[in-house]
Amino acid sequence: MCADSPRDTSLTAETQALNWGPPEITHADFSSATARKECELQGQDVNYIDPIPKLVELAKNQNLVMINEAHFKPVHRAFIGEFAIALKDIGFNFYGAEALNPAQFSIGNRNQALSERGYPIKKDGSSYIAEPIFGQLIETVMAHDYTVFAYEVAVPPPPGADSADSHREQHQANNILGEINGDKTKKVLIHAGYHHIKEEESATGRSWMAKRLKDSSGIDPLTISQTDCYSQSAFEQGVLGYAMPVDGSGNPITSDGYDVVIIPPKEIQFRDRPLWLKTVSGRRFINVPDTIKFDDQFTRITAYNLDRVEDAVIEDNIYRPPNSDKPLALRPGRYRLEVTDKDKAVLAQETIFIERSSNGGNAASP
Repeated sequence: MCADSPRDTSLTAETQALNWGPPEITHADFSSATARKECELQGQDVNYIDPIPKLVELAKNQNLVMINEAHFKPVHRAFIGEFAIALKDIGFNFYGAEALNPAQFSIGNRNQALSERGYPIKKDGSSYIAEPIFGQLIETVMAHDYTVFAYEVAVPPPPGADSADSHREQHQANNILGEINGDKTKKVLIHAGYHHIKEEESATGRSWMAKRLKDSSGIDPLTISQTDCYSQSAFEQGVLGYAMPVDGSGNPITSDGYDVVIIPPKEIQFRDRPLWLKTVSGRRFINVPDTIKFDDQFTRITAYNLDRVEDAVIEDNIYRPPNSDKPLALRPGRYRLEVTDKDKAVLAQETIFIERSSNGGNAASP
């Protein structure tokens, strides 16, 4: 996790205390402190537009685009997936993420096993990769023929280094430039956390990866922040409810150190799940079968795709309170649903098949 990133572990008190395993970070109450404030753009000459067409226009003459995420806001990853698809139409062909494992994705090792599978496994990256929407993002970029690479630091700072932060930022910049290597046929999308894509020093004097890359190479990336703030209803027609603030002439409104600010929506809930989950690449809400509901205790329900290897990134997981009607969010496929208690003991398992038709009897629709 970024050293600068605030972590809000405000998942419900019952489940937070149990510490069963990977959090359900699509939960209504589990979000980053970043982008939890309402955007304060009133009083300016502001219009709100669908971000993706404008971002594609801005990226047309760029070979390097950087976009950030708050690590505990999976909707940011969902947007990046949609953005990557749109960028493919203007020639973008490389995707780099700080969450990927350098040992698995070096220039000399393109992780052929991942290419053959078409989906990630846990060792392909940090714990963030194990989150279902991040796993789906990796699937998306691979399905659209991006070359996937890692740029995270592979070695610790040497003894006596002035700053571990400086070491990390500089090596991330060097690794991205090493991947580009002067090849103008490479059009690269960089997916980073928080301020790593900031093109100005922080108030404390920290020089971030994007600034170091720009200063050392002369390459001026298009930098897109989606972690500044959210909007209740700035623009409802954009993909996933996103908006881009622009001035009266249609120019993006910027933030200190970023070329563009985009505004995620406030996450509307359906039975304690974010409603946007229902719109991501074929997912839909599925009721938990009555046979595996345990209404005398909190349980964790995990959906494993039976057509994938055992350590593949899971499809979904929820922490279910007693008598909850919280649904799973699944794509078509065969799944093993595993129910565990606070001690990680398996209470029950059930296999379900989700058809491509949305008319299945176990579907839950808002």
